[in-house]
Parts: sequence; C-alpha cells; structure tokens
Amino acid sequence: MAQVKLRDVRKVFKKSLVVDDVNLDIADGEFVVLVGPSGCGKSTTLNMIAGLESVTSGDIEIGNRVVTWLPPKDRRVAMVFQSYALYPHMTVAENLGFGLKVSKMDSAEIKRRVTSVAESLAIEPLLGRKPRE
Repeated sequence: MAQVKLRDVRKVFKKSLVVDDVNLDIADGEFVVLVGPSGCGKSTTLNMIAGLESVTSGDIEIGNRVVTWLPPKDRRVAMVFQSYALYPHMTVAENLGFGLKVSKMDSAEIKRRVTSVAESLAIEPLLGRKPRE
C-alpha cells in the first residue's frame, strides 16, 4: 500500500463542476470510505485516482510520486466496484465491448476501443479469459 494525496483536485464535465477542489490525505495502510449521495463525485474521484478519468486541475500523488498524468497501468492501483455487471459466459473482451455492441457500434470500432482500453490498463493478455478465470 502507499500514501495517497489529492491536492485541489477538480473535475469539470463540459460546463458542469462535478468534483470541486478536493484535498485528501490517505496514510499508508489507512482504510477510507467515500460516502455521499448519488452524483456527488465519489466514483469520479476514484476514477481520477486510478487514472481512468483525467483531472481538470490539481494533483494526485501515490507513494510520494505525482501520478496526475500517468496512464492507469503505471499507477499500480486497483479498484473493486460495489456492484459489478460481468457476464460470466463472455470473455473479458466481450464484457468490455458489450455496451458498444448493444448500441450497434461497428465491430471494427468496438475492437479498436476494447484494445485501446486493454492497453491503457495493461490487461491485453487477459482479453480471452472469462471472469471466473
């Protein structure tokens, strides 16, 4: 585990402020829970720490190293969501692309996007596996 610091972290989607100047110090080994109503920025904050969402401004440090602009694979963090929706009969790649397939996106574009996400998370070797594996 490592110390995590957020300094004046802010996120704006289009013109909507969703995370407003968050300052947070989490000590190495400390257990922290973010609690609040739906839409208050909990998941967005966690996604920014993990690198799945970019920050609009501010800095994120993990283990005394600024990781604000590092890709997810270089941050060495993981998240587990409270409620996950994985289809056990589908591969990792099929699960990642399922929403795009349902929205009738072109299969070549789905493959490109799934590959891009897998590369950013450094999980390419797992794409052919099922969730139970």
